[in-house]
Amino acid sequence: MRWLWGVVGIVVVLAVFSACGGSERALPSLGDSELKAIVTMSPDGLPWQITFQNEAATSNEQAAQTFANPQEWLNSYEQWGRTGGHTATYGAPGGEGASLEAQVEAYSTADGAKKALAALRDFMASGQALAAFAQQGYTEAKVDEIDAAEVGNESASYRLEVTANGQRFDTLVVMFRRDSVLAQAAVGAPPDTTDTTRVEAVADQMDARTRYILNALQRASQGG
Repeated sequence: MRWLWGVVGIVVVLAVFSACGGSERALPSLGDSELKAIVTMSPDGLPWQITFQNEAATSNEQAAQTFANPQEWLNSYEQWGRTGGHTATYGAPGGEGASLEAQVEAYSTADGAKKALAALRDFMASGQALAAFAQQGYTEAKVDEIDAAEVGNESASYRLEVTANGQRFDTLVVMFRRDSVLAQAAVGAPPDTTDTTRVEAVADQMDARTRYILNALQRASQGG
């Protein structure tokens, strides 16, 4: 899967691959319009102002081309039942303040999304994440799991620190699963800050919109 972290004007691309068990229960199918809605952030409820920058859908083939072994990733997406993805990035008015990136992926079952999240967590806990940073030219990199509010059915949170051209960039990340949806909120943060309020607010907004959309699709499928 393709995960992009906006870090005060730079983008970090990381990849994951793994598997774990879970429910095979079929869930409502989300099209790109629903995925776009999940990553369309509103400043309402966020502790700072944001301005839209760009958004795009990400197919399995497009996401797979991000990695050194695209065919392996494409096979994994198909095995996990990835049906689509969308990402959107936001800045702060005037170009000053925290940047924000929201990403979402849909899977045909909760099991597929669960496997993808497990893969991401395994990747972040391994040396592969640091190696990925080094390959992108960052002279220093650090990944730490941090405590943040739980979101969705399951979630994990991280602080990413990278140094480029002598300048350090930090990003706080909350990744979470809600049924068959896997999402990530990432917020650029000043170095050495520990306040997770902003990224938690973004994740909460994405999760609320995901619940609403899944519930609406479920009602529609039942003729309600």
